[in-house]
Amino acid sequence: MGCREVTSMELEPFYELEANIVRTEEIGETPYGRRSNFHMKGTVKGKINGTYEGIDYGTIVKTEVGDVVHVYVRETITTDKGIISGIRQGYAVPSKDGLAIRLFIFFHTQIPEYRFLNWTLGVAEGKAGPEGLRLKVSLLR
Repeated sequence: MGCREVTSMELEPFYELEANIVRTEEIGETPYGRRSNFHMKGTVKGKINGTYEGIDYGTIVKTEVGDVVHVYVRETITTDKGIISGIRQGYAVPSKDGLAIRLFIFFHTQIPEYRFLNWTLGVAEGKAGPEGLRLKVSLLR
């Protein structure tokens, strides 16, 4: 069994996420910045559809561009075929429209037609603000 040659990487649009913070736990100041847990719920639409729940174990760090959030999320997407779990990590940086977000995602699932996600990296970009979290998620293929 050989490996196929990788000649280039392509982004394949996968889903869009819309979520809102439903609860916040303030942890307080730590040696790494101010910690908060942001509990989120929402919906996923695209090549997969379902409900979304996640907790962002965010660390807010003061920088020369403003308060930057180090994003570390444990999340689940519940579809009609089962559950897809994700670990999402990246940064939320201040912008004129709220926070500009760039992330990578590791997926885990036992849904037969989505098992390829177990070895596929997801990337996401979007924004967060008073209207909630909006992300476009693509697969790096």
